[in-house]
Amino acid sequence: MTSPSPIRAAALQLGPASATIATTAARILDLIDAAARDKVTLAVLPELALTPYFAAAVRQDLTPFTSVPENKQAVEAIAERAAGHGMAIVIPFAEQTNEGLFNAMVFYDDKGACQGTFRKIHIPGKVAPDPDKPLNILEKRYFTPGDLPFAAFDMGAVKAGGLICYDRRFPESYRSLSLNGADLICVGYNTPVMPGGTLKGARRASELAICGGAYSTATHAIAAGKAGVEGGTRFIGGSFICGPDGAILTRAKSQGDEVVAADLDMAAQARLRERWDFATNRRPDAYAPALTA
Repeated sequence: MTSPSPIRAAALQLGPASATIATTAARILDLIDAAARDKVTLAVLPELALTPYFAAAVRQDLTPFTSVPENKQAVEAIAERAAGHGMAIVIPFAEQTNEGLFNAMVFYDDKGACQGTFRKIHIPGKVAPDPDKPLNILEKRYFTPGDLPFAAFDMGAVKAGGLICYDRRFPESYRSLSLNGADLICVGYNTPVMPGGTLKGARRASELAICGGAYSTATHAIAAGKAGVEGGTRFIGGSFICGPDGAILTRAKSQGDEVVAADLDMAAQARLRERWDFATNRRPDAYAPALTA
């Protein structure tokens, strides 16, 4: 059996969004070019990569964030630029459909072919704001819960699956990706430092969730976040890549746009999976809630 080849991968961290989808997309194209110079062949962008985090306020018009033509143009340009470098890429954005607005990410392989979409399953926050809170999370006001499975998409070198922000807090998300054959976990997030919290504490909580999921499934994870202060709110950034043993391989050094790259030893991942033997000994029949009389 041929040993899996290593992969040069990156989280493409973003600072606060620019004024328009087009200008933010232009920054992303620059990041892709920088990643290519670093020999990256697979990259992951943060949650809602093309826009500000708009779900913290009551808004009458979402068009600046959800415009189908503008998002389509930006996604296609990003995928095309990545493919020109032989790079697979995961692009999260606000996906407006006839069924509703989804917090989504699309997976493009290294040839520029779209392999599929993941839509955020776990939607946090409230519908109506609490006037006594200085910061509200109103994703339930805007986003429809994801209606697609935790699938693994063929990205060329690996099969990759996605999680979006709050999804990373649920162990079931990682288990589902593992059961569906994911070799790599791609996480995008826009996580604010909540009132009363600290940047250090919020980053540690995010790292614990993602590294724990990686460890429990023996799977590399790429975590790409929004950084800096946007709309008066600080976002945690702290993008990183961790190995299948849960150890962090590399972290972002800045609060802005940055290529956070590492070599993923897929052969070592395969050996670890063989040793831990989850596939043989997993008991999905026992994971359902107990029935009560």
